[in-house]
Amino acid sequence: METSDSVSIPQQPAHVSDPVELPAGEFIDGVRSLSEGLITKQRMYDFLVSYTLRREDVERYKHWLPERHTRNKIFRNDMIEVMLICWPIGVTTPLHTHNGQLGWMSMFEGKLLVENYKKIRCNTPENEQVVGIDCIAGATQIDMQHLENELAVPGGPLNTVDKTQTIHRIRNLAEWNERAVSMHVYSRPIDSCVVFDMDAQTCYRRDLKYDYE
Repeated sequence: METSDSVSIPQQPAHVSDPVELPAGEFIDGVRSLSEGLITKQRMYDFLVSYTLRREDVERYKHWLPERHTRNKIFRNDMIEVMLICWPIGVTTPLHTHNGQLGWMSMFEGKLLVENYKKIRCNTPENEQVVGIDCIAGATQIDMQHLENELAVPGGPLNTVDKTQTIHRIRNLAEWNERAVSMHVYSRPIDSCVVFDMDAQTCYRRDLKYDYE
């Protein structure tokens, strides 16, 4: 499907799970337990398609701003962070990385378009040779390939990022005329990422923070 601004929207994904709703404390205990062992993409995926926050606890973490999405902390330790993100109508993130970490996104309300990209080359590849973060950033020539779009919906497949697929942007299209709510799990926690401005052919590091803790 093509929208008026030529955004390719995938077909509605198959319904894959009806996770058991848990009280916040019990859900957090499950995440904490996983963080004490070997964290793999599949182990966390299996947990998140099996268990989720119960509806009344989701409401506790929902906070909204009219002009941008909000990052609302549910849990964080040295290995894992969990947050609820609230997406007003028409909001789009910039194209960004995930600092080389693993990430899982599930939906509670609405739907989101996830546009996946791969960086082909830039004029400062040496800036990726750094410890503790994915890249210093600072390039002024960037070649990026659009790979595919995914539609994230409640009960559908989780959207993931990993050490191979780490660059995307997320959109709540205005034409859908509905707000969206998603839950994001990252390991390890992400305190900054690289943001790309493809029109200006620049990238820079952006510090990340919670809007509500």
